[in-house]
Amino acid sequence: MNRTNTAKALGGIDVYLSLGFLFLVAFVFFCLPGNYILYFQETQSLFLFSGEYLHPYLVRPGGLLEYAAKFLTQFYADRLPGSLILSLILILLPVMLQRINRRLIPGNSYLLLPLLIPFFLMFLMQANYYHMMEYNLGFLLVILFYLFFISVPDRHRHTIIIILFPLYYYLAGAYAFIFIVLYIMHNLFLEKGKRKYLNIAALVIIAFATFLISWKLLFLQPVQQFLLFPLPVFEDAGYTVTFSILAACLVFYPVIYRYITQVKNISLNTRLRSYLSGIIIFLISGFLLFKIYNPQTAGVVEIERYVFGGKYDKAITYHEKHPSLNLIGQYFYNYALSETDQLCDRMFSGRQDFGAGSLILPWGDAHLNRGSYYYYSIGLINEAHRWAYEEMIVYGYRPQNLQMLAKTSLINGDYRMAGKYLGILKKTIFYGGWAKEYEKLIGNPGLILSHPELGLKLKILPKNNFFIQFNEPQNNLPLMLESQPDNRKAFEYYLAGLLLTKNVELAVNEIRKMKEIGYTSIPRHIEEAALIYYNATRILPDLGGLTISPETQSRFNQYFTLYLGARLNPSKLQETMQKNFGNTFWYFFHFK
Repeated sequence: MNRTNTAKALGGIDVYLSLGFLFLVAFVFFCLPGNYILYFQETQSLFLFSGEYLHPYLVRPGGLLEYAAKFLTQFYADRLPGSLILSLILILLPVMLQRINRRLIPGNSYLLLPLLIPFFLMFLMQANYYHMMEYNLGFLLVILFYLFFISVPDRHRHTIIIILFPLYYYLAGAYAFIFIVLYIMHNLFLEKGKRKYLNIAALVIIAFATFLISWKLLFLQPVQQFLLFPLPVFEDAGYTVTFSILAACLVFYPVIYRYITQVKNISLNTRLRSYLSGIIIFLISGFLLFKIYNPQTAGVVEIERYVFGGKYDKAITYHEKHPSLNLIGQYFYNYALSETDQLCDRMFSGRQDFGAGSLILPWGDAHLNRGSYYYYSIGLINEAHRWAYEEMIVYGYRPQNLQMLAKTSLINGDYRMAGKYLGILKKTIFYGGWAKEYEKLIGNPGLILSHPELGLKLKILPKNNFFIQFNEPQNNLPLMLESQPDNRKAFEYYLAGLLLTKNVELAVNEIRKMKEIGYTSIPRHIEEAALIYYNATRILPDLGGLTISPETQSRFNQYFTLYLGARLNPSKLQETMQKNFGNTFWYFFHFK
């Protein structure tokens, strides 16, 4: 009987081209728009090449699975290798399922739909930035052990699986329970005779004994550790449903096989139906991915990436082009402006929605990994060290807390502790070079003083001691300025706080100090505040020998003229003023 080309059965080349396309899709997504997920996960831990680091992973079931995941996650620090590794891990799932198809369905093995659905389910889970590598590896271990099971000759396969199960449980942890369900389904639907019930009973008994021995004799940890680790346990209904569907797809794979083998025609895997179903699943997955993707979260992580890498100009430009509505994004924007001496010249070129709260983060677990940067910027090095140390205690070694601890220790002359922190970083792949560069500064105050970053922090250290007010951190700035009046970073943070709280009078009264501090011109936003003050009082504040630039005066005249004209159309007033003067303190003062 003649068939059209579209009615031909799907072949091996079609399946492998489809898998290649899926790999490419995953690589492009996680290399470009989804790379924030990888970077976020990499910064949550630090993989060390040491026996001390390995030991905790050896003393619990599933520990080595997590260890392997941490090893792979460290490559997320670099965009290309990280995306490549993750894409390979994701595509391994349908590749192994295809191998299972060839074992279970020799004459009809090229089926696209059973490969696509698990891939896209895992892809969607990975789009959640709390979906870690160990969850992917856990599912791969389930499928790999099942593939091994069906590859062993029939006569020995059940005996070998039962004997190896304790080792498998030690490696896979709670993912072994998913395999038990898969094994039960295989026996119920694919095995014949009453012996299959004995096989199920034998594996269940061995599993229960392994669990009890691990819990009571070998590892002595809480029972939840043995029942759940390393399964994902966090409150996200959509993620939990997706995880459950993927687990169900895998454990019911024998049922799918039995249904397919009972169909006596080739219509299930024609090219037309396969590609059509693949396109439908691809479009549905793309829609769900679009719903999951959070550009604001991606933006915050991207700003953090630039800040942590010392690329402050890129962080500033990114926030101004892609405004962050998040407190953390705006906090790091202001920090980047401070580190480039632009805080009071440019801060209103980016969004400022949280008032003075975007300058200083409050003490607490939620901000432990970020709060130290403000203190580091203004020269309160001991307080920056305290934040970083507390973060290390609460969350463990992370690249940024160890880098901050190393830098603050070098500034304080604590070379022994600096050597300790740098020694830890030297045991990593991506931070070893950074650690070796800073290690050259140990014991050499002259090199530290001439260092482009650390030297500047040394020069603005407070000359007198005072008690840090961590509950009202903004109150530390006047104390800091009393101790070190020429600390321009602390001075501008103080002025920025006054501007963001619209305290114009106090802000302009500080202008008289600027020339003594070393200013040759008044920062633009302070000039704008001075003109607001003058417009309200008709008295120009004491400028301390400095002058307001003609450019700012001219812009203010334009602003005032436009403002009076725009008031005739109140519904368009704010839109008109934002379009023309949205990057000024005047706009912030009147409309925020």
